[in-house]
Amino acid sequence: MNLTYAVDRLLEEGWFPEGDVDLEHLPDGRAFPSILAVQREFSRAGMELSIKHNLIFNCYRATWAPAGEPMDPAHDADERHGTVVGACQREAAVYALAQLRAATETHLVNA
Repeated sequence: MNLTYAVDRLLEEGWFPEGDVDLEHLPDGRAFPSILAVQREFSRAGMELSIKHNLIFNCYRATWAPAGEPMDPAHDADERHGTVVGACQREAAVYALAQLRAATETHLVNA
């Protein structure tokens, strides 16, 4: 996976910049949220996002869970929990937001 793929997934989930979102841009000009903006979106959803560097595999792991709940990368993924990896922090953050949006949308459709 790479940052372009993560941005593609996020855009496929219907994300678009709103208001005063901190944006970054791919070389082709497409906008995506900064790491701080992603963390804010998780916070607005009542979630916490943790991004940690894995030195052994030289990648970044983004894990999310409801605010106040312990984060467990081994927790089964559902609409409120998940873990993804990326080559950089930005990739992991953007892909995590895409996954959260996909899980939330799936949950709403199946409710």
